[in-house]
Amino acid sequence: MCTSLTYTSGSAHHFFARTMDFPTTTPWRPVFLPRDYHWQTALAESRTTRYAILGGGRRATDLAAYLLADGVNETGISCAELYLPGVVDYAPDPLPGQTNLTPQDFINWALGEHATLAEIVADLPKVTLVDRCWGHDRYVYPFHWILSDRMGQTLVIEPTGGPLVAQPDPAGVLTNTPVLATHLQNLNDFLAIPGTDFTAKTVAAAKGYLASGESLPTGPIPTRRFIHMAIRKWGSPVAPNADQQMTYIFRWLDEVSLPYDPKRRGQTNHNYTHYRSIIDLDRLIYHFIPRTTHRLQHIVMTPEMAAHRHFPHAYPAD
Repeated sequence: MCTSLTYTSGSAHHFFARTMDFPTTTPWRPVFLPRDYHWQTALAESRTTRYAILGGGRRATDLAAYLLADGVNETGISCAELYLPGVVDYAPDPLPGQTNLTPQDFINWALGEHATLAEIVADLPKVTLVDRCWGHDRYVYPFHWILSDRMGQTLVIEPTGGPLVAQPDPAGVLTNTPVLATHLQNLNDFLAIPGTDFTAKTVAAAKGYLASGESLPTGPIPTRRFIHMAIRKWGSPVAPNADQQMTYIFRWLDEVSLPYDPKRRGQTNHNYTHYRSIIDLDRLIYHFIPRTTHRLQHIVMTPEMAAHRHFPHAYPAD
């Protein structure tokens, strides 16, 4: 499934990037959600955005809502969901006095109603994630989320029991199960670094490993993709400008993308990369490459767009 990273270029430009891997034929495409957008959660609660959002998503066939897999809002914070099977712990029913959301509602809430990561963190204790399907989906999807901002901060939220909390992600990388702490431990083990923390020794070992010319771990297993991306991110020289760094990041995403097999179309266990995207948090540009055409799209959320567009819009995924 998915691989994601945050990155700050040599020119202090901040990026979020990801592959969107999923076993479904639903077309994912760039989506814009405006300020004051009224939408309905999967628990039939009406909510309203305060901030415009641009990201990758799809329209529900049976709900008045768009499901976002990732996005950035007009204040420059990003959020993306990644799969966390076997670990999540959702509430069986809504709780009185809480902001009750299904997992698929979380990004709309986080980006649509908050201007900073600090605001999201402050509101997390009020949120209950409820074990309910989104519309006619057959499953309640197990997610964890990676968030970032223009200050270079990266956080991860993992609903593994108890009140929701955000933890720093010092590696700025996330894939699927296991949880972040185990990923960081596996990275140190692979690089022969003692301890469980991501430190300067981890970074030095990543640089040394990449310089050695040894092969990076490959394949669909999340732990191998985490190690691959962390070493690629921390072991590679920093590009001097944002455009060159974006070229590098798309190349890294391609290295961990999962191929599409037409013979397995429709199979529930066929994970493949639907799109690769890079969000420029400083310039509010969504760069999107779909699997179908491999054509790079650049969509800019201008101040005028955020202030004056009043209806959601799904862009063609071509």
